[in-house]
Amino acid sequence: MEIEKKFIVFDLGAENGRCVVAVIKDEKITLNEVHRFITHSTKYSSGFYWDILAIYEEIVEGLRNAQKCFGSDFDGIGIDTWGVDYVLVDAEDRIMGNPYHYRDERTDTIMVEAFKIVTKEYLYKNIGISFTQFNTLFQLLSEKKRTFNQLNYADKMLLMPDFLNFILSGIKRSEYSIASTTSLADPKTRDWHWEIIDAFGLPRHIFPLMVEPGYKLGPLLNSIAEKTGLSNNIPVFACAGHDTASAVISIPATKENWAYLSSGTWSLMGVELFNPILTPDAMKFNFTNEGGVQRTTTFHKNIIGLWAIQECRRYWLENGEDYSYIQLTGLAEEEGEANVWVDLNDQRFFQSGKMPEKIKEYLKESGQTVKSNPGFIVRVVLESLAYAYRFTIKQIEEVTGIKIDILHAVGGGIKNKLLMQFTSDAIERTVVAGPIEGSTIGNIGILAITSGAVTNLASWRNIIAQSFEVKSYKPVNTEYFNRNEAKFKEIIKKM
Repeated sequence: MEIEKKFIVFDLGAENGRCVVAVIKDEKITLNEVHRFITHSTKYSSGFYWDILAIYEEIVEGLRNAQKCFGSDFDGIGIDTWGVDYVLVDAEDRIMGNPYHYRDERTDTIMVEAFKIVTKEYLYKNIGISFTQFNTLFQLLSEKKRTFNQLNYADKMLLMPDFLNFILSGIKRSEYSIASTTSLADPKTRDWHWEIIDAFGLPRHIFPLMVEPGYKLGPLLNSIAEKTGLSNNIPVFACAGHDTASAVISIPATKENWAYLSSGTWSLMGVELFNPILTPDAMKFNFTNEGGVQRTTTFHKNIIGLWAIQECRRYWLENGEDYSYIQLTGLAEEEGEANVWVDLNDQRFFQSGKMPEKIKEYLKESGQTVKSNPGFIVRVVLESLAYAYRFTIKQIEEVTGIKIDILHAVGGGIKNKLLMQFTSDAIERTVVAGPIEGSTIGNIGILAITSGAVTNLASWRNIIAQSFEVKSYKPVNTEYFNRNEAKFKEIIKKM
């Protein structure tokens, strides 16, 4: 590869976002972060919302900084975000209010009502998405119940990356990887599942035309070019808009039988397949079939991830104790074996607020030892996460028939070396951790492949292997997790 290619990518997570300029030359990638920002959200008395206009301003600022640092010409722009949340726009392209945050409480009981219309079994057989109350389907059904139902007035529903692509290009499309998180997309046709949409009485016209990852939307709007100093002929691509799909592209895998762990606020553990698995066993274990690149399926389970520790840290900070994540991990390491655990899928851990108290409450209710010091609390969460990974690996093998040899971990969570070692011990396999910026790098990969800078996905993964360091963790204390597995299961069963 002799020609230099430059791309601007945005990776937005539930806590923060970043704008990165990627330069690809001589089969090496260099990343240059030009803007980091909070993904603004606000709690009002009427709900929990994303401040979409504040996020828009951050996008513009990122583009400005990219121009200042690297000039006006780039080979493409791509955006990935978290799943399920959406923006409604009317026929005049006006935003219909701030979009809801997926942790808003309005969907707390909506799944029970939804399954009276379409059964869980039928929904999974046709859609193949795990059942979580914040899926777009359940958010839309909650909106439909309102006295003032915005769906009656909306022209289009645009998922987060689709909306941000729209404000840059003026083109409204729904990219498949992000659309697959809605529980309304067909994993076989990779289009909207119109029968399910009709069954729930949702208006067809709000669903945009579906496109595959890598679709070229159009050039940057003149209005955005003028604001940022960028050229107005830079193409905007609908990359793999779901950050999980982007993260999977970043895995420098060379062996066939590998699984992935995208570790951050959420943990996503699974395998890359060429066909969805829509069986009763897959539904029983709550696996999800989401869209990947080049018509693949990312078959994985959603696990609550490092959210619990993020919330603990926030609680301690509000109460005058300021710990960094490095300090908290150090305290957990000093604490030694916890020998007590929690089920992180328990509903109480989903909502924000007073997380250390919720953990202690669970331990007390389940008859386990309770301590209040931060090292103990963090240790309990990390060991509990490792157990969740242990069981998920076994379920993946049972449902797919694939014997997993190695786990590739990407994302910010891999900076927690203690968690990575626990994971290797719990699953009794080597964990290869890296790269950290998984979603960002995968986003770049889509742009590189689509623009012709890289031939295919296999070539891209080889370039990643040459460009970024990875760290391997081998099992050193499997006995602890083996010895306590029955005890852990008994606690979960009891609760």
